[in-house]
Amino acid sequence: MVQTDVMAQDGVEKKVEVFKNKNFLYLFISSLMSAPGYYVYIMGAEWLMLSITDNRFFFGLLFISASIPRLLFLSVGGVLADRVEKKVILFLTDITRSFFVFLVLLLIVTDLIQAWHLILLAGLFGISDAFSYPTTDSLTAELLNEHELQRGNSLIQMTKQVSPILGPVLGGSLIYFIGFTGVFTVAFVMLAIASLTVWRVKIQASEQEEIKESAFADFKKGIQYIKANQLLQSIMIMGFVVNFFVAGPLSMGIPILVKDVFQENALALTILQVSLGVGAILGSIILSIRKDFKKPGRVLLTSLTIFGVLYALTGFAFHLYLNALLIFVAAICLQFINIPLVTLIQRTTDKKMIGKMMSMLMMVSTGLVPVSFLVTSILMAFQIQITQIMICGGIVTNYSLYISLPIKN
Repeated sequence: MVQTDVMAQDGVEKKVEVFKNKNFLYLFISSLMSAPGYYVYIMGAEWLMLSITDNRFFFGLLFISASIPRLLFLSVGGVLADRVEKKVILFLTDITRSFFVFLVLLLIVTDLIQAWHLILLAGLFGISDAFSYPTTDSLTAELLNEHELQRGNSLIQMTKQVSPILGPVLGGSLIYFIGFTGVFTVAFVMLAIASLTVWRVKIQASEQEEIKESAFADFKKGIQYIKANQLLQSIMIMGFVVNFFVAGPLSMGIPILVKDVFQENALALTILQVSLGVGAILGSIILSIRKDFKKPGRVLLTSLTIFGVLYALTGFAFHLYLNALLIFVAAICLQFINIPLVTLIQRTTDKKMIGKMMSMLMMVSTGLVPVSFLVTSILMAFQIQITQIMICGGIVTNYSLYISLPIKN
């Protein structure tokens, strides 16, 4: 098993600053460049698509083209993360992303850019995501000691939470002041820096068994590993419930609440979106600066209970500012669910299986987000109000407590 140079001494409190671990620092800086750089590109690609064609079907394909390959290749990415040196995977994903952005730059400069170019590149970015997501979490577990995992996961998660806020703000500003060439140049530089930084991670050689099984057999072994572990089964179910019943209704519900229920303008939408983003960031910061929970399972389930109640109350749409407060606190609770979930997997899973387990969690949670959007859209097409969907989602989230009792122990 790979270990960092900083080890807890006997009789001394196991509290080590993760930034003293130079290898984790490189991973953190890489994530700090990669995640926002990716969102800068996304902002540029979305606005460019709207600028070069009036066909909004193509704009929708931009999201679908990224989502489907991501879902299809997540399991492959998890298997690969357990078979190949992880920093190599992250280096290749970031350097190929920067290459894709460079291609967009060339097409813009030569005035050859077309809608299908952006759709194709969105699919390639989706494939890259499928390899990057499970590998980042798996490498975090490899670089840090067990008692550092909560802080490390919180910091990595924080870069992901900052990105949807910082990326569009930076991307939109760059488009306004220096145009598409400027925004894609910045995205290219950020992704290139991310790839070069993660390459500096030094991993001590570990004893590894010779890999004789095929990738498919390795994937089946991951499924069997989950079937034999009741805790992992509960984690997977909880990850599915929280994302499937929350992601689509909440993302679609916020704009609809502002427009149809509160009958407010874009400023009101910004207030709710910022409440969600700031709450998520604050939750990550809190977890990154406090010591490990002695009973993380209890904290996770308590947070899930509070989140379910707040989410259901949001559906009642009492008042704009009250909803902003509910969403803010719910976002904090969501981090107290997501980060301990990842940490539990890292702590209780065989090191050789972490990559596969992280990809499985991504598949049943993040990977199914497009399905959540689809189901929410279908329900609304049958005249079911978004407020009703959100209230039911909160109830189902709390009901998942009954199937998550192994986590408590």
